[in-house]
Amino acid sequence: MPKHEDMDYPHSPLWCDDCYREQREGNVLSEMRRTNDLKERELDLREVGEWVEPRPRPRPTYVLPPTTDKTQQKGGTFVEPRRNQFT
Repeated sequence: MPKHEDMDYPHSPLWCDDCYREQREGNVLSEMRRTNDLKERELDLREVGEWVEPRPRPRPTYVLPPTTDKTQQKGGTFVEPRRNQFT
């Protein structure tokens, strides 16, 4: 890809390695600052006792249908198993 020095016209960071790298580093830096600010707010709230820990979600309970007895099955026909013809 061409370098920034080679382009003598306005361009998008998509077309220039240097500009793209600078944009990515800027995005990473802004997210790191945001993370730091959120952590500072959390520490301040913990210090004054207003921090609330999130509760874990309750595990879903599943209700299984009642099982039926093998003797009370309805319908169907009995099929004899195949006999081995080589014996």
